[in-house]
Amino acid sequence: MAANSRLRDLAEERAQRDGIPLSLPPRVLCTDNGAMIAAAGYFHALREDFAPLDLDASASLPLEGRR
Repeated sequence: MAANSRLRDLAEERAQRDGIPLSLPPRVLCTDNGAMIAAAGYFHALREDFAPLDLDASASLPLEGRR
């Protein structure tokens, strides 16, 4: 949400209309989660910590704990 211009605008309008304080981080600090996933994958690859080829894809799998 934080990087989406339309959602930011709507949140700002609603907060101002309803008298709710709103604090949003600068857009430059709102990167896509893909960058975080790529960085995590990079460090796992450096350790040659690869998932088995039969791993089921699941959005709720933890990133840590597999060493």
